[in-house]
Formats: sequence, structure tokens, C-alpha cells
Amino acid sequence: MWSSRIRNVLADDGLTSFGTAWRVGAAVAFIVGGVAVAVGMVTRSHWLRLAVLVLIAWTVTWWLIRGIGILLDSNHDAGFKAIHTALMLTSLAIAGWALVWHRRASFA
Repeated sequence: MWSSRIRNVLADDGLTSFGTAWRVGAAVAFIVGGVAVAVGMVTRSHWLRLAVLVLIAWTVTWWLIRGIGILLDSNHDAGFKAIHTALMLTSLAIAGWALVWHRRASFA
């Protein structure tokens, strides 16, 4: 999902350099967080708990700010809002599942 976001941002000629940079940066943060969690799970690294918590916090913060902002922005049509609401709810559900997993998991 986030790699396609980068492609879309880079193809948007209407964005300023700053607009492009922060959007790409946010997507890269999600990708790096996901890779860190995946590597931590495979290697059973001691920092896995922290990586999971950071990714959960980033996901919840991102969608509460950006997702609600999209819903309140009159410049976006209903289809855009519906798609992003679905992405937000799915991401928040996965973050909730990850938090439950985090609390129940035994770490090396």
C-alpha cells in the first residue's frame, strides 16, 4: 500500500517540493517500520517489542490526524473519503490486533 503511495505522490505534478517530501517521508516511515517488524520477527530480535509499539503508535497517530483531516476536508470527493476511511479502519484494526499480539507474545 505505501509503495504505491510513493508512486502516486511522485506522479502528482500539483504538489510542492515540501508536499512531496513529507508525503514520501511518511510512506517511507511506514515501510521502514514494517520491514523492521518483519526482520525482528524472523530474527527474534530483542528490539521487536519496541518496533511493534513504535509502528502501532505511528499508525494510530497518522490515521487519527490524516484520516480525520481527509474526512473533514471539503476538497475531497465522497469516493476519496470512502477509500481512505476503509484504509484508516483497516490500518487501525491491524494496529489493534498487533497490540493484542504484542501483549500476549513471548519474546526471546
